[in-house]
Amino acid sequence: EMEQMIEGYLAFARGEGDEEPVLVDFAAVLEEVANNIRRTGKQVELSVDGELPGLARPLAIKRCITNLAANAARFGSRVEIAGKRRKRAIDIIIDDDGPGIAPDLREDVFRPFVRLEQSRNRQTGGVGLGLTIARDVARAHGGNLTLSESPLGGLRARLRLPI
Repeated sequence: EMEQMIEGYLAFARGEGDEEPVLVDFAAVLEEVANNIRRTGKQVELSVDGELPGLARPLAIKRCITNLAANAARFGSRVEIAGKRRKRAIDIIIDDDGPGIAPDLREDVFRPFVRLEQSRNRQTGGVGLGLTIARDVARAHGGNLTLSESPLGGLRARLRLPI
């Protein structure tokens, strides 16, 4: 099982290097991710401030945003996704109303294979790579991913990418 997890991460890492950055419509990516989460029966609110074009590796950035939104949907019943253009960056904010993550554990969850959900059920807690991959993608694009408390009561994930 550990071999499968490691192979999954290595396959991701190998694949990202081959993908070239292209102009991406982040608003369209957010819409697609939101629609995919809605299909699971979760309530998702999406707000995007106009057009959000930027250079990115499209598959990697979609995986990053999908990982964040899927986590929000897994642990919360309500998800809000927002895309905003800043002077020199695009902010993508994903909020949920779930249990959140204690402030002293927020950096720990970015380490590979760290899972806060302690059951051995991969359906409920994943393998502990989603946030690791998401932050790796953000940093590979010159950005960052941070976690904080959400106004909805759960977790806020903020992906900031330079443009």
